[in-house]
Amino acid sequence: MKRYLQIVFILNCAIVFANDSGTLSEVWIDGSSFYKSLDHKKKTTLYFNKWTTYTEQFLSDDNYYVALQLGLTLDPLPNDNINLPSLRDLSAIENENVRIDYFRFLESFGRTYGVNHMILPDTAGLSVYEKEIVIQANEHSPYYFLLKSCLTHSLPDSKKEFLVESEIQRTIWIANQNENTKKLNRWSKKAADSKRFTFYSALKKSKQVEFIPAFEFPVSLAKRVFSESVIAIDPSIKFPILEKTVTYLGDDEQLRKRLGQYAKVLNYRRKEITCIVDLRYGERDYFDEDILLLTEAKIKRNSALIFSNLDFAGQDVLIGKMLFGAHGIHGRSDVSDSRKMINPAYLGFADPQFEGMNDSHLLWMDSLASYAIKNFATPGMQLVVVKNGSVVMEKPYGFYTYDSIKPVSNETVYDIASLTKVIGTLPAIALLIDQGKLSLDDSLSQHLDEFRGSNKGGATIRQLMAHNAGLLPYVPFWSMVMDGDRLDAFYYKTPEDEANDVRTYGLEPHPSMVDSLKSFIVRSNLIKDPTEYTYSDLGFMILHLLVEEISEMPFEQYLAENFYLPMKLNHTAFNPKLKGRSFEEIAPTEYDQRYRNYQVWGEVHDRNALVFGGVAGHAGLFSTASDLAKMMSMFLNNGYYGGKQYISKETLSQFNARYFDDNRRGLGWDKKDGKRDSASSLASDLSFGHTGFTGTMVWADPEEDLIFVFLANRIYPDANNWKLGELNTRTNLHDVIYQSLENTN
Repeated sequence: MKRYLQIVFILNCAIVFANDSGTLSEVWIDGSSFYKSLDHKKKTTLYFNKWTTYTEQFLSDDNYYVALQLGLTLDPLPNDNINLPSLRDLSAIENENVRIDYFRFLESFGRTYGVNHMILPDTAGLSVYEKEIVIQANEHSPYYFLLKSCLTHSLPDSKKEFLVESEIQRTIWIANQNENTKKLNRWSKKAADSKRFTFYSALKKSKQVEFIPAFEFPVSLAKRVFSESVIAIDPSIKFPILEKTVTYLGDDEQLRKRLGQYAKVLNYRRKEITCIVDLRYGERDYFDEDILLLTEAKIKRNSALIFSNLDFAGQDVLIGKMLFGAHGIHGRSDVSDSRKMINPAYLGFADPQFEGMNDSHLLWMDSLASYAIKNFATPGMQLVVVKNGSVVMEKPYGFYTYDSIKPVSNETVYDIASLTKVIGTLPAIALLIDQGKLSLDDSLSQHLDEFRGSNKGGATIRQLMAHNAGLLPYVPFWSMVMDGDRLDAFYYKTPEDEANDVRTYGLEPHPSMVDSLKSFIVRSNLIKDPTEYTYSDLGFMILHLLVEEISEMPFEQYLAENFYLPMKLNHTAFNPKLKGRSFEEIAPTEYDQRYRNYQVWGEVHDRNALVFGGVAGHAGLFSTASDLAKMMSMFLNNGYYGGKQYISKETLSQFNARYFDDNRRGLGWDKKDGKRDSASSLASDLSFGHTGFTGTMVWADPEEDLIFVFLANRIYPDANNWKLGELNTRTNLHDVIYQSLENTN
């Protein structure tokens, strides 16, 4: 192996070369004719028109330089057990930066193993895209990746002819060892010494070049090449797969397991069930309606994904993402009916290490969760961690209650409390702004008649969203409606209910109860200094009324039609018990001894939200961690999810910003302030999120493309249980996630 003592610098443009061995001959000897050693005062380049085991002995011989002709595989060392992309694979990549990064690697890889020049394939018969790759490789490093047209075996008869031809065109002379190479070398030296022949001069200097050693194909680059080179045939017909059940006919067990994270996977055909036929490792029978996985573009009409021959850990992750819409399909092809698929941005699944996280480090989260449960901070919880659009952790812990009877599952529905403010009210307000029906600087009196002339009439939407409108932090409106002579109308639906004291409370509120609530809110006092930041539920109760007034739709219906249904948030809704969910599906909360006198289970815990009918702007939503991860993904993706732009980037950007002094809040979103943060201190300043009284938390970080969702029912059976906060469980879990990013080596 040749040894280089200098540090490597690979540049985007032509490489600057250093020559430490004097003027060199550029007449190359045909390696197939080589049979005896040469005078090694001046090294000679051996040209091999293909890789053979005979070639290998010269790669580590410091007495010779090696020039190797590449085939269509572009793999200089086909027997090294490192599978590199072919010319066809690279031609499918449209992203020029990926191609350039690969050329950098390939040059370093070749030089590391002693290949001093790579001769690119002849462009005759190549497709347009394949020719483009050949030309770009040459342009990237013109004295390492040489065009085959520069080589000739037709040697001139005279020195004059030699010099004339050398000046007219870039020519490298390939001589048989039996021929008079000494004479050709003298001619070549004269050409190289002349300033007229800059090509020869640069070619000679390229023999010794500083480079970054590369002994294997970097996984990160393999991922980029693979993800950018997959070709889709008729993607609009079958992709993305949204069915809950699929059939997989193939031998890749790792892929089968990965597909199981998206859908139930059958091993046999069933009518009207999408069938994925894997032809990468062998022939199988398939039908026209099947989705095929191939490594060659043999199919023109069937829905198919055509992959490169790259083999690296994590292919199953990318294939699963592409099939189910968590990753775009960008590869290009000369096949006339091939098209790209834009990334619909559905959440995908990956192992933590695939997304650059230390999975062993993340095991600490199990210990923190178990410790919280054993110390009665909460009977159970759900965790979801999303990195780069991939769910890398989705785990339930513990039980519904401390009796350890019903275990928490990923489908368990939790009362998310104040997360309603950012999962419900925030997107509703943002959409109305997007539609031009509302402005952040509109006052309440512009839209709600009942607030005209009140102490809140001049409050703006911006102030309400940022908790900077001077509102009281909390008013127990629920206790107010207990007084008076109309309790029967408020609480009892029938005489039988009244006789048995079966109260409907706010789940089906009487209109007079709602009117009373609105009146209480309008007439409520302000804090002493209305310019101060004071976290308040009242502002979001008012925003709930505002959404209904402007949209002319019930709050719940507006959210469901515009967000929850199209995003397929199947577990996100108000009043899950009224919608048919059983106690088996819902985690219980507090035993309410002050108002309801029973175990709250399947209806909102917050009493003010209850008297609104369980639907309010500050509380009332129930959901799962996975549903909330989808919603947070939409926010993190600037309003885009599942192939649809729900809210514009321009509108959403206004919400993740601070507008008032001494107020850490954005609009709706909580932000870090370094004082009483729920989020990790390692989270970026651009991160945003919220917490909920029942023990919930969501947090997203644009800088790390990271989402954390934590759900718990810490208030079971008593809302005065503050151990979750005392143990700092949520923040500690969030810390571990960031620490796993720092410990990936």
